[in-house]
Amino acid sequence: MSTYLVCRSNSSNNYQIWNFDPEKRGVFSQVSLAPTASFDPGFQLAPIGGYLLTWGPAQTTGKVSSFPYRLFEFDPSSPDPLAGKPVQEGNWPTTKFWGYRGHYSDNPNEQKELPLISMGNFMLFFVAGEGRGTYMLYNFDPNLLGPLPSDPLPSTYTPQGGFPSIEAGHELVCMGNYVLDRYGDGNDVKIWSFDPQNNVPLSIPEVWSGNWAGIDSRHQIVPVGDKILTWIPGKQSFSLWEFHPGSKVPFKKIIDGGKLPEGIINSSSLMAVLTKDPQVTVGDPQPGTIEYMRAKIKHVVYYTLESRSFDNVCGWLYEKGQANINFIGSTKPFEGASTKNFNMNGGKKVFQSKFQNGALSNDWDLSDQKQDPFHDNSDGLQQMFFDRNPGYPGKAKPDMGGFVRNNSSGDVMLTLTPDQLPVINGLAENFAISDEWFCSVPGGTDINRAFAVSGSGMNRLDTWEGGSIYANWAQYPHRQSLWKVLWNNGIKDWAIYNSIAWADNPFTYHLYLEGQAPNIDLNAMKLIGGVESFKIQAKYGTLPSFSFLEPVWIAPSGTSSYHPGASMVPGEITLNEIYEAIKSGPNWEDTLLVITFSKNGGIYDHVSPPYAAKPWPNDWVDGFEFDLLGPRVPTIMVSPWIKKNTVFRSGGPIPFDSTSFAATLLNWYGVPKSRWGMGDRMDQAPTFEPIFQETEARKDAPNLDLPYDKGFPKK
Repeated sequence: MSTYLVCRSNSSNNYQIWNFDPEKRGVFSQVSLAPTASFDPGFQLAPIGGYLLTWGPAQTTGKVSSFPYRLFEFDPSSPDPLAGKPVQEGNWPTTKFWGYRGHYSDNPNEQKELPLISMGNFMLFFVAGEGRGTYMLYNFDPNLLGPLPSDPLPSTYTPQGGFPSIEAGHELVCMGNYVLDRYGDGNDVKIWSFDPQNNVPLSIPEVWSGNWAGIDSRHQIVPVGDKILTWIPGKQSFSLWEFHPGSKVPFKKIIDGGKLPEGIINSSSLMAVLTKDPQVTVGDPQPGTIEYMRAKIKHVVYYTLESRSFDNVCGWLYEKGQANINFIGSTKPFEGASTKNFNMNGGKKVFQSKFQNGALSNDWDLSDQKQDPFHDNSDGLQQMFFDRNPGYPGKAKPDMGGFVRNNSSGDVMLTLTPDQLPVINGLAENFAISDEWFCSVPGGTDINRAFAVSGSGMNRLDTWEGGSIYANWAQYPHRQSLWKVLWNNGIKDWAIYNSIAWADNPFTYHLYLEGQAPNIDLNAMKLIGGVESFKIQAKYGTLPSFSFLEPVWIAPSGTSSYHPGASMVPGEITLNEIYEAIKSGPNWEDTLLVITFSKNGGIYDHVSPPYAAKPWPNDWVDGFEFDLLGPRVPTIMVSPWIKKNTVFRSGGPIPFDSTSFAATLLNWYGVPKSRWGMGDRMDQAPTFEPIFQETEARKDAPNLDLPYDKGFPKK
């Protein structure tokens, strides 16, 4: 990632571009431009997604008034980077923004300039009146698949409304997941959470309010990634500030008294542009780095299964010895299951045990749970806090003692062995598994899968897999998904593969992506396929760079999701088919297969989950603040660049959860974090690129045995 400052003047077509390293004090290098490079000073310019959007003042043709616009990619190697080839261009009619009202303020010239403020992957229309700040939040869609041209702001995402306290005299500056609201003498500041899911996208209440010492109305505020540059036009000095929105002191100066180059001083405005890291890695990257991952991995496959805890599925993986484990992150012993772990059932201890003594047989079904354990948020908290006082409300450490009591069943203490689940345990043993990977929240599938692909549970605690809420879900604004971020940054080489339709819809697409980019919806058939199609593409080497797989969900038989209530054998068979399709294909050496579970599903795990960052500052439902991880789930990484018998941990104070996958994927794609806009949990998530430690691709990928049972007997 490189950072560039675009320097413009209000009175001249000339502009300058400087490369700027915010980690090194005062390191500027000017980019050479053609003598003819120019940009109309009457046009506004803003970064949005992975592009720049420019628009001009109103122009009238006949009786029609409109605003010209152009969307383009920023190429600092071009002789005229602000004259990039249009991705989209055209004219917005004035009525797009001023519909049934002719004005929102007492400014008679209100419609002559278009007041747009970039919000990362959205655009805010904001008219500051004396007694009302009118807003509309517009969606951004660069339309990567055509036909062209099309409007990059195709529709409003939230309806027109009025901010209750943001009006004339307020300046709004977006900083990733937050917006700075500056007013008064220029040093009065409020910090708002930007939440595109809310009808009022600057979520009430504010995160912080106070005085920014050392700043006044003369200063310009320039977001530079996760930092803030302040300067006074015409003055040489600048300051670079750290930004900690949740802190009592959110502005902490880290560079003081820096000097701007002479060429910048007389500019009227500065704007920072961050470029995406290239996927092509140069030099000799070292194992364990994101550059090494980019050099070796060209395809990522993510397969999320259902409702199993770590202890239940992989707890006995290293029961027979840990001498050969390759630990990453920490060297503490493998944290597996134990027959000493117990829950109380009245006055009796129910110990963790092996289902059918860990054996396979044609005489019984490989199904350890007689029914689906309870696993709503309320159930998860009951299970994790046997001692209810102080419990979660008192932010106590989970004691993991309430699983049996909540379910009125000792089945939740049962576990399955590597002999019974030889595919998933075989992959874990031959490649990598994390014993410090937690589900993102105590609760059900919908919210945990939402964390994996959007960074939050959408501020919901329920599931909404059916009925009118599910059917109409895409019509309502919700937090952007991983795929929208990729799309808005020019990345279209991905696909979602579903096994079955859920209530007549492809589940993942419908809940987490549909309605977020109109041109994705128009081309959904190109971006959604079936798991059988995935297997064929893997075998023949035609997979996209990112594949997201869904299992067959809940069914009396044939369930491939490992969900309780049915035989586990079909899940093992399907997982092996996916692995074999990748292994037998031409892209085995450059593919990473990630296997995980959305949640523990009410099944016991003995490790206490830690508290975690709230996804969005104002998330709160029925006393729960989304600040506690759920129990551990198995997460397995499969690649010939991973050492055998690897057990990986984050190595820091924050363990892995499902947001770690999305954070690693976006880093692998090189998308700057300041363009994610997926909340604080995602921004803080540890990433797992250290697992790639082999200096040569392994040639010993194993063939795995398959389990059997009464319904799927051994022949």
